[in-house]
Amino acid sequence: MVNSFNKYLKDNKNTSDSLTIKQEDIIRLTKKTRFTNEIVEKALEGIIIPFPNFSSFKMESQEDWDTLSDKYGDSYQLYIHSLRFVNELLVMFETTEDINYLNKAKEYIDSWIEFSTNNDGSNMVWYDHPTAQRIQVIIFYLYLAQNKLKVDEKLFINILKYHSKFLADSTNYRRNNHGLMMDRSLMILGNILNNTEIFNIGYYRSIDTFWHSYSYTGLHLENSPEYHNMVTNMYIELQKYLSRSGKTYGRTIVSYLNQATRLKNVFTKPNKIIPSIGDSGHGSVKVNKEYRNFVDYAAGLSIIQKEDNEYFLTFISGYSSITHKHFDDLSFNLFYKGKDFLVDPGKYSYSKHPYRNYVKSYKGHSGVFINNENYEISDENRLNKHVYTEHHFENEKYILIKGRNSSYSEGDISRTIIFIKPEQVTIILDEVIAFEKISVLHNFNLHHKVEPIKMNDSSYKLVSGNVSLVLTQHDGDSFTKVVGDKNTKPYKAINSVVFNEVIETTQLKNTEDIEENQRVFKLFSIHSEKHSPILNLDKENCILNVSISSNTYIINI
Repeated sequence: MVNSFNKYLKDNKNTSDSLTIKQEDIIRLTKKTRFTNEIVEKALEGIIIPFPNFSSFKMESQEDWDTLSDKYGDSYQLYIHSLRFVNELLVMFETTEDINYLNKAKEYIDSWIEFSTNNDGSNMVWYDHPTAQRIQVIIFYLYLAQNKLKVDEKLFINILKYHSKFLADSTNYRRNNHGLMMDRSLMILGNILNNTEIFNIGYYRSIDTFWHSYSYTGLHLENSPEYHNMVTNMYIELQKYLSRSGKTYGRTIVSYLNQATRLKNVFTKPNKIIPSIGDSGHGSVKVNKEYRNFVDYAAGLSIIQKEDNEYFLTFISGYSSITHKHFDDLSFNLFYKGKDFLVDPGKYSYSKHPYRNYVKSYKGHSGVFINNENYEISDENRLNKHVYTEHHFENEKYILIKGRNSSYSEGDISRTIIFIKPEQVTIILDEVIAFEKISVLHNFNLHHKVEPIKMNDSSYKLVSGNVSLVLTQHDGDSFTKVVGDKNTKPYKAINSVVFNEVIETTQLKNTEDIEENQRVFKLFSIHSEKHSPILNLDKENCILNVSISSNTYIINI
């Protein structure tokens, strides 16, 4: 692809086209943030920070554009070739009008052009994400450089055209957030190059991607609350961009976007932190918190919450895309009285590091799994529903949500989460049908600040600061306590709470062997010491009798 870039520029160097960029043509890649000053000051010294909080490197020659990092994996090259650090220089110039920032941006862009036309480069030079973002930076630069710097207009016209050619090629396109980045850049390029065909590819393709990417509730389907917020903001930004030229995505999509925007009030934890589902970090967001229960069958996400005591539980069962998907089906997170108790392990990074493999795997999630193995995940689950939310029911006393994972060839698993509202007791009922002899793991992944204190073989008190809950196994079996180890393979009980870092935690495990053709039920509860439930399961009629203090609940499961 690099050689074709060089050839394209040579073959079209005598173009007669001209270029005019107006303010309404610009969508800035980033705004000024608390990281901008450091990135800019380093860039002035020739030191590159590809992304906030990433380690830096010295740019001394053309070969340095190929700088690699074992720590950050492909993400390092991705952000280098996105020219994100150049965008920070441009933002600073726009703010201060200090020409030194613009001159330094020109120096880096000219250097990147020379590198990309004369070197093979990494696989991230021409990849969807950096290509789409890089052209936004170059367009921003050309807009700011008008009447201030001398630029080779014919060269940059051909650079823009070549980028549009790459971005429009359907073989480079995927219907996910990277694809939307490509469509955004195509719409901008179409307007700047006065090419309706280029604009329309981005416009209509982004509409198709919208309907592929959002559920009927307005929830984004890439298995991550963080990416829901990011992609929704991208669409809202594009709608504003379209409206500046009298265009629109239309009333229906705008209505869905409004609903998608409101959903962050529902799926954000009471402390206004995004839950670490899928490839989500632990960022805080501005929300007007809504305490309402939520079930989305297409996304496979359910939320049970209650403002009293800030109870917040997420349950994963099903998916419609494998983008940012972890092996987390039938797993749950639990937040209570301002504290995280059971958590997903985070995303760590997007590298191929073994830590990344661990946090994606079944090992880091509070779910039920067969034979200590990952199950198969596939984009076809959107249609064949091997993993799905089976049903839910709610009345004034309790809410019940049942999910099923039929992805294992060795057996079938279902998990039912029941929340008793008056006493705020959580009940977990696991059902496993063995097609052959199997081992079953019921895993509970604790937040690293939670201390599990053994009460007896089947109960642990989970303590976080001045708050505690009790985890009980109701069939007389015992838990195994696993202490985290991040230094020895195979890793045990590690969470990632900061990008590219892990911390050791604790897990409680319950395991059992099941013979071929057996059907086994397992009951757990999470409750305060004050409200310890007595559970009696009628397996034949699928009726669960729950006694808590003087209250009795009869639940059809």
